[in-house]
Amino acid sequence: MSWLQMRPGCECCDIDLPAGEVGAVVCSFECTFCSGCAEHLERACPNCGGALMPRPTRVGDALLRHPASTTRVVSAGECPGRGYAGRGSVAAGASRQRLRRLTDRARSERADLDALLDEVLTGTLSTVVDGRPWVVPMLFARDGDRVLLHGSTGAGALRHVAAGAPAVFSVMVVDGLVVAHTTFDSSANYRSAVIHGVLTPLTGEDRETSLDRISERLIPGRTAEVRPMLPKEVAATLAMELPITVGQWVLKARSGGASVPDEETDAWSGVVPLRVVAGDPEPAPWSVEAATPVPASVSAFVERVGR
Repeated sequence: MSWLQMRPGCECCDIDLPAGEVGAVVCSFECTFCSGCAEHLERACPNCGGALMPRPTRVGDALLRHPASTTRVVSAGECPGRGYAGRGSVAAGASRQRLRRLTDRARSERADLDALLDEVLTGTLSTVVDGRPWVVPMLFARDGDRVLLHGSTGAGALRHVAAGAPAVFSVMVVDGLVVAHTTFDSSANYRSAVIHGVLTPLTGEDRETSLDRISERLIPGRTAEVRPMLPKEVAATLAMELPITVGQWVLKARSGGASVPDEETDAWSGVVPLRVVAGDPEPAPWSVEAATPVPASVSAFVERVGR
């Protein structure tokens, strides 16, 4: 019986690809690449032309019985490097994203995008798995020029995304309902963003740090109030980054009131503002029994989000 060599690094950029981590892709001859470089290569092996597919992981006793290869294979050719040309650049082969309808609602300032990403708590990650659409809402955090996402290592669709499948991440906030003199003219005030790209799995210390950053993004200060994640908990969690690159995001917004009626009407028009507020913290039964006070992090979150 033969088995995969589990080569230790990407043949293109030479990044480490541990046998127990998702993110490696291989061809039928086991040429091995990271998910980012595979996307630049249009998911076709430059050596044999075959499709690059996600490599399964090898862990535990199986890895002890059949250790991963330690022989690094690195191509002598030029490498595009880890899935994108550099932070702030359009990835090679990626089409620039543009708003094609209601272009007056487009927003081009990166600061506006950052503000929206820092405000909302959840977004939607979308891709295609085996020819079928796959969409899941996820908690996330923006960390500089990247969006941090996490999920279970047992989630097959997440492994597919981590192995380099093109993905789209979107967020939206509805700031108010615009009530016009007709339902046709009614609308909503909103801000929305769509980010295109390829997700890269995080490993080692960067994975642990990113998981803490997601927690701190949701409830600042909470990580200092509880024990650190156990190694087995970290190992069971898939952490990924989605680069925010120029030309790969679209921000759209509408604000203001209803349009002036172009006909005689006595129907009321206006805006109903909407916002998310935090309610009073509801302790778990065991916290009630122990008379544990509401921690500072939770109190600060409630105070910040307001009533």
